[in-house]
Parts: sequence; C-alpha cells; structure tokens
Amino acid sequence: MGGWSLLLAEARACGVMSRVASVLAADATRSSVQIPSQVMHHMVAAMRQSDSLAHDVQRELTFLSNALADLGTPTLLLKGAAYCAAGLPAACGRIFSDIDLLVARPFLPQAEAALMLGGWAVSRQDKYDQRYYREWSHEIPPMTHLQRGTTIDLHHSLAMPTCRIHIDSEQMITAAVSLPGQGNWFRLRDEDMVLHAASHLLLNSEFDRGLRDLWDIDLLMRHFETTTPNFAHQVLARAEVVGLGQIVRCAFSLCHHIFHTPLPPEALAARSLLLWLLTSAATTRHPQTRPRAQGVADQLLFVREMALRLPVHLLLRHLWHKATVGLNRKENMPV
Repeated sequence: MGGWSLLLAEARACGVMSRVASVLAADATRSSVQIPSQVMHHMVAAMRQSDSLAHDVQRELTFLSNALADLGTPTLLLKGAAYCAAGLPAACGRIFSDIDLLVARPFLPQAEAALMLGGWAVSRQDKYDQRYYREWSHEIPPMTHLQRGTTIDLHHSLAMPTCRIHIDSEQMITAAVSLPGQGNWFRLRDEDMVLHAASHLLLNSEFDRGLRDLWDIDLLMRHFETTTPNFAHQVLARAEVVGLGQIVRCAFSLCHHIFHTPLPPEALAARSLLLWLLTSAATTRHPQTRPRAQGVADQLLFVREMALRLPVHLLLRHLWHKATVGLNRKENMPV
C-alpha cells in the first residue's frame, strides 16, 4: 500500500489526480492490474470531480455564449476549455480552475462590458495592478461571476506584448478554426494548440502544475499524430514561423524525458542549464520525491520569467512596487 499511497500523494501535489485515476481505471479494465479498494475509492472520487467540472465548463460556456452573442467577432477558447469543447483526449481527467477566452484587442472593451452585463465582475485590484494588466499584459484582470463564482480570464493576445521573445500571436489567432456545436466558439489550429501549451508553460514560472501542462502536450501530440502524418515536423515548422522554435523544443524534450512522447531527435533541444532547471521544476512536487534542487530551480525560473516578460525599466518599477506593497502589508498586520 505504501507505493499506492505515494502515487496518490504525488498525483494530488501535481494536480493530476483525476487524470491518473482515469488512466489506472482504463488499465484495470484491459489488464490484470489489481487496485486496492482503498485506492479505488480515491480514484472514483477524483473521476467524479473531473466529470462534474467538465459538466460545469460546458454549462458555463452556454452562459458565456449568450453573454457574447452580439459581440460580432470570433471568440477563442484556450487551453482546458478548448480541449473540453473540442472533445480532445487532453480534456480527460483535467481539472479546471478557470475558463480562458480570447478576443481581438479592438473588441476587448465590448467583450468586457458584455461579460459584466452577464454577471461577471473584475476582481478588485489596486491602481498599479490595473495598469499592469491593461497596458502591459496580454489579458485583463480575472473576472468572477457574482453568483456562480466561476472565473474568466479574458485575453487579447497569446503572450505579453512586452515579452522579449517575440511571438506572432496575431498569425496564430487569425488561423483559428471554428468549433462544432452552438456558440460562436473558435480554437487554435492543431499545431498552434501545441505551441500555445508549450509557451504557456515555459514563459511562466508557475510549475506547481507543470507536470499537468506537460501531460497536455503529450496527449495533444499523440492524438494529432494519429490524424496528421509527420505532425511533429509541422509543429516545428510552424514554431519557427511564429517565433517559438526553441520554446517548443524545450517542451518536447521534457515530454520525451518524462512521458516518453514519440518524437524525432531533431525535435528535441540540446542539453543546457535551462533544460536542467525546467526538468527539475516541471516534475513531481511531493516532498518525498521531488528533485533536491527544485526550490533553486523555481527561484531561478521566476527570475527568468520576469526578465522575459518586461523590459528593464518596467521590470524595476514592477519589482519596486511589489516590494513596497509587501512591506506595507507586513507593517499593517495586526500584532
């Protein structure tokens, strides 16, 4: 039982409990794998949670479709919501914390107003954070429904406009394809879904869910390879066009290392300090099994993220603001 307990603990720590449960349940029906009853209870609960969240996402998309019906421009679903709406394997067992939408920047004020009329409100932010989101970021502050508590991240770009790695997100958005069913929903085309998943992981420093995001990429690659011959080469070619060549090679190397994703050698990045840091960060987060250097990797990748996101003058202003805000909060804490 010790091994099963550690597996469940690791899965929870990485946010992949529901997906692990769905894989184990499928394996149990195809083979002679014996899952202890105590473990099965946890798996069933995790799969029920996942199914419930998927149902909630589909319901929320109906509300969102009604709210944005008169927007007059395509609305893209990103990441988990797109996987769910498209019926992709990456949606299986995935836990959703919010729904990511994207509209062209000229329509952003109209989309925000329509969502506000539908019951979503921007979370409270100080003046600096509002300016950070609306002038420098690729999204507005998160919007939360006043009754249902669901959270929307409304994007106008796939990457921060100030990012040092220039990404041609306009080309990726223009090439989006419509989703079947009701609503004016679109998603990124197959190659761009993989590229966006890779850039979202590697241009951020939030690796507590890194293993889940890597698993998304693995599932996307395995699925699209069955429908498109040489899909990996198409992803690489597309990455060079939109400015994500090195990013996707790092993501592919991590997938190949952790999930043994079938990829050609030319799709993998050369060994480097960055790849070592990413390998340490985007893996198990459980205290018993995480890499010894994971804390150091997290800190260095955070510094890298900030350096990539903002030019020096904005970075210094941002760090100074966060430092002074944190100091003021500490001073005002009750004794």
